[in-house]
Amino acid sequence: MLRYPVSSFLSVLLLCAVLPVVAQQQNDKPKRDWGKLSGSVESSWGVYMKDKVLGIDEVEQSYGTNTYINLNYAIKGFRFGLQYDIYEKPMLGFDANLEGNGLRGGFAAWSNSRWDITLGTFYDQFGSGLIFRAYEEREMGINTSLAGANIHWQPTDWLSTKILAGMPRRFMTFADSWVYGVDVELALLQALVPSSDAALQIGGSWVLRDDRSDNRKTDAPAAVSAFSGRLDFTKGAFSLGGEWVSKGESMRLDPEAGIVDTGTGRALLLNAGLDLPGFGISATWRSIENMSWRQDDSSDPSMNLNYIPALTKQHKYALCSLFPHEVHDFGGETGGQIDVFGEIPVGSNPRRPLRFAVNASMYRNMERNGDTYRFMGFGGDLLFAEAGLELEKKWGPDWKTIVAGTWQRHPEASRYGFGTMEMNTQIVVGDVLWQMTPKTSLRVELQHAWSDSKDDQRWAMGLVELGFAPSWMVYISDMCNYKSYGDNIHYYDAGVSYARKFLRAQLSYGRHRAGETCSGGICRYVPEYTGFNIEVSIIL
Repeated sequence: MLRYPVSSFLSVLLLCAVLPVVAQQQNDKPKRDWGKLSGSVESSWGVYMKDKVLGIDEVEQSYGTNTYINLNYAIKGFRFGLQYDIYEKPMLGFDANLEGNGLRGGFAAWSNSRWDITLGTFYDQFGSGLIFRAYEEREMGINTSLAGANIHWQPTDWLSTKILAGMPRRFMTFADSWVYGVDVELALLQALVPSSDAALQIGGSWVLRDDRSDNRKTDAPAAVSAFSGRLDFTKGAFSLGGEWVSKGESMRLDPEAGIVDTGTGRALLLNAGLDLPGFGISATWRSIENMSWRQDDSSDPSMNLNYIPALTKQHKYALCSLFPHEVHDFGGETGGQIDVFGEIPVGSNPRRPLRFAVNASMYRNMERNGDTYRFMGFGGDLLFAEAGLELEKKWGPDWKTIVAGTWQRHPEASRYGFGTMEMNTQIVVGDVLWQMTPKTSLRVELQHAWSDSKDDQRWAMGLVELGFAPSWMVYISDMCNYKSYGDNIHYYDAGVSYARKFLRAQLSYGRHRAGETCSGGICRYVPEYTGFNIEVSIIL
């Protein structure tokens, strides 16, 4: 891995700080287009300390930092960009393979009304991402950009195509494999009946992964192809869609069955929705079998070429997120979720209705019989089930309340040797916002969870947040497993944040529980720790 001296890092920082000023001075000349220069610096730091309550008598890693520096320039139809990443060391919970720093992104692109051509590193997605997605999710430490060429061609308003080839990024290097892909999407009704008020999108994709690594650990084929087809129909408030993916023979891992072999993969995604004034409903069903598709089959850690998030409610309250659903993309899972949301006129002011949101989801492990799985079968073991209701009401110009209740059922491995626990958990939440003055607000949040877990039967949490518009916010919170087989621990946290124009900064200190943290349906495990978290973001 290439290492870069501190002087290079400081030089990039200086460029991000100085060049926008120069560009602005140049842009003051009205008769010549000098283009637009932009950049950003996003830096997160963790400082970790001893904590006898958590049993941390020695700190193996005293600090960590994840920093991203971007520099972009655009002039007429051309775009250029660079990204410098720094993980020295990665913050707790991020993969150790990220350690290092270097210029890991760079591209040159040109586009007009019909073409968009990129050389270098790029991100893209086919369909929903079940077959392919190259993306960055910094909160998860994910960057699966491709280094190669990406061509978008839209010969007409109703036909678009994508052709790409590249090497996928694997942590701070690039995998020793190549990915090739083609995607075509046709707006059929727009082509046949331009005056139609409905839309029918038909698309198809092909992706090939060619693993050229020397240390492959499987007899599965090095070259694996996948095909997909999708259809999306919308008319007024109604929408209906589906996507099918078929993956060729590849390494198949089923840790619950203790099996590592080879086999094909497939996936089906169905969704429907209705969005009316004051009322809406959406439903999703997905069945996936052997859809874990790694960048390569080497013995080193790798990442997926596709994107399979957990299709469950993305909670904003801590106790509802204690035990999130983690997708079983190795063997398979079947399930779905439904959302119903709307407004009910309550009170004398029609502009302040009672807003409600109901969510329910259930996922089961895919049954295996010998070498085959029962695709779309719903008779496997329960992986996750949830039902919840959230009510939001604004009572006047100064008050707003949210009340929520959630029930969850999920298996969880005991920390104290009780094996796998089939847990039922009920959570209630109360959230009150008081706008004390036009620039000062107070928010109070109370949460409680009951569980039949053998580890922690009761949880309670409280949060107080004070905002001073337009820039400052301070908060303090505490979460405690006050009825537990082990010790009762207070996971306290306090912080302050500032946001103004191009700058955002946050400082917090607290004790953090071990567990999964999730973003966009993708999760990573973070060990428990006590210490400071610092975040600084500058966007120019």
